Amino acid sequence: MTTLAQLQLDQTEVNCGMSYIFTLNSNHFFIIDGGYFSAGEDERLYRWLCSRCDGKPEINGWFFSHAHQDHIGVFINMMKHHRRDLVIRQLIFNFQPLKLPETGEGWDIKSNDPATVRKFYEILDAYCQDIPVTTPKTGDLIKIEELDIHVLYTHEDLPCPSTFNDHSTVIRVDTCGQRILFPGDVYEKGSDVLLRDPAQIKSDIVQVSHHGFNGAAKAFYEAVNAEVALWPTPDYCIPMLRDREPNRYLLDESEVKEHIFSGYGTRELVLPYSPFISEHC
Repeated sequence: MTTLAQLQLDQTEVNCGMSYIFTLNSNHFFIIDGGYFSAGEDERLYRWLCSRCDGKPEINGWFFSHAHQDHIGVFINMMKHHRRDLVIRQLIFNFQPLKLPETGEGWDIKSNDPATVRKFYEILDAYCQDIPVTTPKTGDLIKIEELDIHVLYTHEDLPCPSTFNDHSTVIRVDTCGQRILFPGDVYEKGSDVLLRDPAQIKSDIVQVSHHGFNGAAKAFYEAVNAEVALWPTPDYCIPMLRDREPNRYLLDESEVKEHIFSGYGTRELVLPYSPFISEHC
């Protein structure tokens, strides 16, 4: 049985964070991001993995959409506390270079972002030298057991400098006859690049970009035309999300049949997943 879990995170420190886990037929795992540095968050993730397997959890791939703290923080702490307790077969990421020019989100020495990325690389050197690293490129197909992971976009596709979030790597996971799209935190410039080939982003399930904050454009979600929307978003943010046109479209106008918010608790979907008709929040 293949499942996809959207994990609830401790979002008291930050109103964001993203953690998705595929549990494969083998009871191995494919992880997307993980969440923030919140105390005990890595322990919660570790216990969740242990609850779904016998012995050491085996992670066949750990993918990072981009290097923001609310996406890679858990991994940094997990390696400090549980590296010996895990089998990790590959790490998958394509981060923007540290020397990239400053953007509107402050990718410069004054922010904490470069320090976080440097810490990530220090952790790799200290704990992960035995783990192969895959650098995904647009057009790549990465096969992990029953998952076909299509790389649709990386920061290298941007025609000009953009925000940190627009440097997310976008993947589509095809499995069990369904397409599941993970745009990470991609912004409008990135979603415009993806719209050059609308057929590639058409999916059954979509993760809402940047937690429903400033993210992908309305036209992006129109092309995706998903039946299920996964919101890596705390519930207290829901009322403010309708201020954005893409969110009003998703919540009130689209063909989405079910909205799943991480602030309401962890949800694990058995794939292929059939949505139920839910009232929009």
